[in-house]
Amino acid sequence: MNYQLNEKLTYIIKTLNNQGFEANIVGGCVRDILLSREPSDFDINTNATPNQVLEVFKNHKIFKTGLKHGTVTLVLDNENFEITTYRIDGNYIDYRRPETVKFSLNLKDDLNRRDFTINALAYNNKDGLIDFNNGQNDLKNKLIRCVGNPYIRFEEDALRILRAIRFASALGFKIEKDTQKAIFDKKHLLSNISIERIYIELLKTLMGEYVYNVLPLYKEIIEIFIPEFKYVAEYKFIENLKHLSKEKKDKSIILAIFLQPVEEYKSILKRLKTDNKTYQETSFLIEHYYHLIALDNIDMRFNLNKMGKTMFAKLLRFQFYVEHIDKSYYELCLSTLDYIKENNLPYQLKDLAIDGNDIKKFGFIDEEISIQLNKILSLVIKNQLLNTKKDIYNYLNTNNIKP
Repeated sequence: MNYQLNEKLTYIIKTLNNQGFEANIVGGCVRDILLSREPSDFDINTNATPNQVLEVFKNHKIFKTGLKHGTVTLVLDNENFEITTYRIDGNYIDYRRPETVKFSLNLKDDLNRRDFTINALAYNNKDGLIDFNNGQNDLKNKLIRCVGNPYIRFEEDALRILRAIRFASALGFKIEKDTQKAIFDKKHLLSNISIERIYIELLKTLMGEYVYNVLPLYKEIIEIFIPEFKYVAEYKFIENLKHLSKEKKDKSIILAIFLQPVEEYKSILKRLKTDNKTYQETSFLIEHYYHLIALDNIDMRFNLNKMGKTMFAKLLRFQFYVEHIDKSYYELCLSTLDYIKENNLPYQLKDLAIDGNDIKKFGFIDEEISIQLNKILSLVIKNQLLNTKKDIYNYLNTNNIKP
């Protein structure tokens, strides 16, 4: 591994080295570098205690973000860097967190407590790659393998079961056979994990590039916290995973594709404690799974008025992804949308040439104003009334529209 750390990382590590301490980048960032991926962030570990790190960087902005677990956060040019002391975890409680941690002077102790070999890697410019658990070899062989005994790793933290599946989904790796066996043997431990943490890992798994290849192997793991999938046919489960590959960002669309085969999707969304926006959007998409989107610009504008531009666009993508509409129909719908936009065709009240103050001149008050505005918008969309103040006024006068 030949990688030159950037200026800030080099400064942090050299500053610690100059005070007699070891320091490395560690974990997922090293894994990503070895995979020629750009790390999303960098974690640093050191044999300096948190108080020693605070002293070394006392002239910088630094926060005591996790002293109990040996972590402080250093801020350089508005960029945060977590620096964590080498540690040994004590006994784990509730299958999730260690009851105590003990600081160590030995990097090997710190790497050996980690979840998977591909994450138990450290690097610095002086020593190069540091790998006590054959993580680099597992990366080459595309394997997810627990550090040490997988049964112990999952008993310590059952969320690692989902993390293994998530890494396989993201990287396209296989889960090593002993680790895989432990996943199934210890799957019941997931019932001890908070649903908020499960939801985060599930979303990341569903967004993985290789979810279609991986998740069918672990359907019964998903059934631990979404038992409704027990009644979903295998072929339907796999088919929807295939559709997931088309959407990697919008979590409402992703959840709609995933949960569409399940009748109890609303109760599942509530159980997962999704935020209200995601709950409403996902429910809307599944409810409108069979909604026919007409190509006619009049019908489309009524849909835009009812759904809003954002949700209409999401529904269109959702129906295309799940193959309810084919590519040619999808492209025609997009063309109609472009036509509406390019010609400024009105479809919402704010597009009208008049507003509530204009309607008041005809004697309407309160909710009557809204009723009349919506009637006028309907006529404008149907091309039965031109969207000009003059034409709308003439319509109101000619038809003696008064309360």
